Amino acid sequence: MKRAESLQESFRYAFSGLAYALATQRNLRLHFFTAAAVMVLGWLLDLPKREFIVVLAAIMVVMVAEMMNTAVEAVVDLASPRIHPLAQTAKDVAAGAVLLAAVGAALLGLWVFLPRITSVGHQFMLRWDNERILTVLFLILLVAILGFVIWLPHIWKGPSAGASAPHDQ
Repeated sequence: MKRAESLQESFRYAFSGLAYALATQRNLRLHFFTAAAVMVLGWLLDLPKREFIVVLAAIMVVMVAEMMNTAVEAVVDLASPRIHPLAQTAKDVAAGAVLLAAVGAALLGLWVFLPRITSVGHQFMLRWDNERILTVLFLILLVAILGFVIWLPHIWKGPSAGASAPHDQ
């Protein structure tokens, strides 16, 4: 394992880790697509800036928790290839952290979006009438993100592609 010698190299390693997680972790891909849909819904409903920021923060907490869970699983599998009660506990606790973050984000999403959800169709038509090009671009972006999230696992050839890596495909 080599230490990054430059900031550029550090970013390359970080993006490689993100790509690995997206390619191998079904749940992260689901969180990523759901986040994109929530962000489009927030734009569509014209969420106030503060609520939009809170929703974005909740999304980031869930994604970071999912990636930390992946890291914990990889380290535990490396340190304890055999099933050991403490290894299982570490994996279960990491997965529990993701669950807790996701439930919290879902509850926050309900609190923010539920009062506005009845006006989704009306707001979409208003956006369509007033900002047709931007609306089409957001919908294309959402479809592109979905395509990327579905396509990436099939083409991923990362550094651990040949290794037995933990994943929840």
